[in-house]
Amino acid sequence: MRMPRRLVTGAAALGLIGGVTAVAAAPADAAAKPAAAACVFVNGTTSQQGTNVHGLPEIFGGTTFTKPTTTTCHDFNLWSGRVGVSYEGWLYYGNGNWGACTAGYVRYSGGSIVLCSDVLPGTLEAVTSTSGSGQGIEIED
Repeated sequence: MRMPRRLVTGAAALGLIGGVTAVAAAPADAAAKPAAAACVFVNGTTSQQGTNVHGLPEIFGGTTFTKPTTTTCHDFNLWSGRVGVSYEGWLYYGNGNWGACTAGYVRYSGGSIVLCSDVLPGTLEAVTSTSGSGQGIEIED
């Protein structure tokens, strides 16, 4: 049995509208899920390196940063500092235990420099410098 032409055209249009509805609904579902943010930039100051009562490395003074959980950046970077000064990244491992990152002191000459690689979200971070504590910096996390 042959279907009338208007019925076939109407069925095709209904299928097209249904397809558009499904496509239009996809972005709304995607928007409901939080997307990872690009790198986060935060201002602060350098800390002072020292030793705690147990003889472990310790950071005091300055700004303590926390690695965001929603960032796409995996490293802890210095974005802005004083040209010619060297900076070192520090991570907190718990129980009063801070540790310097493997990059050591890195001389800043402008732009972004990696202080610590592959930092886990939620990790406490700090920066020391060869110019002492209290120096204004901006990090990229």
